[in-house]
Amino acid sequence: MSALRAFVVIVALTAVGLVAYQIGLSQGLATTVPAGAVPVAYYGYPHWGFGFGFLGLLFPLLFLFLIFGAMRAAWWGGRGGYGGRGWGNGRERIEQLHRELHGEKPSGDRPSSTST
Repeated sequence: MSALRAFVVIVALTAVGLVAYQIGLSQGLATTVPAGAVPVAYYGYPHWGFGFGFLGLLFPLLFLFLIFGAMRAAWWGGRGGYGGRGWGNGRERIEQLHRELHGEKPSGDRPSSTST
């Protein structure tokens, strides 16, 4: 159900974007082309030879990976994996914390802090 809702929202936003683009395009043509003149269609430069091609899409994507990787390293200390530092066996540690919160004294046999 949520996928259908997301699809409908994306289609609606695309339609609004296309209508806004067409309004802006016609508004720009109305202010730059004199009355009675035929606007000349610009087809752009034919990109032959060197250039980025499809790799132009990869550079922004790699930049995003770099930014999110730097944020992860700054906040969580790099390439640690999923919850590997100091917890030992996660189930035992959670049960131990539960017992401590209910007033029991912690046991001397704590789970090791190194993951094997």
